[in-house]
Amino acid sequence: MSENIKEFQNRIDFLVNGGALKTLTDFLNDKGIKALIAEPDGSGKLNVLDAAGVVPEGLKVSDEVTQLFAKGIAREAYEIDFAEGPKSWPGVIRLRGAHWQIYILLKDKPANSSALISELKPYAGLIGLWQTVKNISDTEKKLSRLSYMILATKSTLASIFEPMPMQYFASFLADVLQESLFPKSIAILKDEGSYLTVFNGKADIIPERKGIYASQILPPAPVITSTDSPVEVVLPVAEGDCRLFCVIHWDSLPDEQTMNFLELLGNLAVRAIAINNLRAQSRQAEASISSGEFTVLSLSNVLKILRGADSRDKFYSLLVDIFTEQSRMNNCILATWNAPRKGYVISEHRTGHVKAAANTALLPSSGGAVSAEKVGDPHYDIAEKSPDSVFVSWGLAGCPWKAEMKSSAVRYIFPVCDDHSLVGIIALGTQDGRAVLDRSQLASLQLIAQFAAYEFRRFE
Repeated sequence: MSENIKEFQNRIDFLVNGGALKTLTDFLNDKGIKALIAEPDGSGKLNVLDAAGVVPEGLKVSDEVTQLFAKGIAREAYEIDFAEGPKSWPGVIRLRGAHWQIYILLKDKPANSSALISELKPYAGLIGLWQTVKNISDTEKKLSRLSYMILATKSTLASIFEPMPMQYFASFLADVLQESLFPKSIAILKDEGSYLTVFNGKADIIPERKGIYASQILPPAPVITSTDSPVEVVLPVAEGDCRLFCVIHWDSLPDEQTMNFLELLGNLAVRAIAINNLRAQSRQAEASISSGEFTVLSLSNVLKILRGADSRDKFYSLLVDIFTEQSRMNNCILATWNAPRKGYVISEHRTGHVKAAANTALLPSSGGAVSAEKVGDPHYDIAEKSPDSVFVSWGLAGCPWKAEMKSSAVRYIFPVCDDHSLVGIIALGTQDGRAVLDRSQLASLQLIAQFAAYEFRRFE
């Protein structure tokens, strides 16, 4: 008895694991019927499952024969229909259930289609049983994969919103795609404006910037760009000026679950980039506020120090100290208005923070101190305008301190003006000649120069 049960079990296992198809093929062979057995693959073709008495030309055939039958759903556990087909397949039989269809493409038209349909009924039942078990197995696989994707999403959520440089973010995104979907290959491309570059992974060919790659408004979902093997899917990730394209390849078309997961991951990636951008802007704003607070405090201390100077020489020395300290430049020349000599002379000269001998050469101004209205800009960049041209624009002769200017590698000139006239000139430079002042430093030094101009009156 147990042997019979075991044999019965083996037969059932055989049938539900694909043996039902073999029994159908054996039946057709025994009847001398030449035919192909195929099923739709969902992309406009029929997959050839088996053949009886004929050698198939390929693994796929056109699904035009499916148009011979009425549409709709099966009302019975299984149904069998016959239709006359094209010249290549003059007879076509459809076996179908609620969720499956199998086509028998007959090489010759049967003499009695009704009798053949009657004989096929038990085989259709076996095919239905096989398809039911197969659908259950496929559903279990989908549920298992869905569970894995949910777990992958949970793990992704824990890390994707962490702040990270864009290069690391692209690597993280590629790792998630690889470990969650197991594609054949992944490449992440970055839009550089007029061309694309490989940001992560490898790409045999970098596509031209056209089509989806040139679209101003990118879709929030993955796009199938090629159905040929390997199948290509592009997932756009765009936020602000950042435009990434995840180019993914599979050997076959991805299912709906995969496309849904890609869309979810793409949306998460866009939100993550947006949040990181906001964080960066917040940090920048905080740094700017802190810098502003420091500048205000620093300027307050500077003004107190200058007001505390009790002599002209002490004032000049403190002013040069402050300018070199605030600018982080180690060379400074301070020239001041000398009324008895009717011109400007160097009052303080520092090289490498060390006091140097002052050149007594006079920059004459026969009409008195230069009018404040003539001065114009609050500072001059020597990289754009030479000292000679600056002084000439003020109505003065060429610079008499060219040697000092050159040895100090002067980069900036700050006029020191009160309400009426130019009372002093401050030139800044550094030994390597490469230091550049930022906007906040320039603003601070301009304020110090303006305040210092009014303090000059104390020593007239």
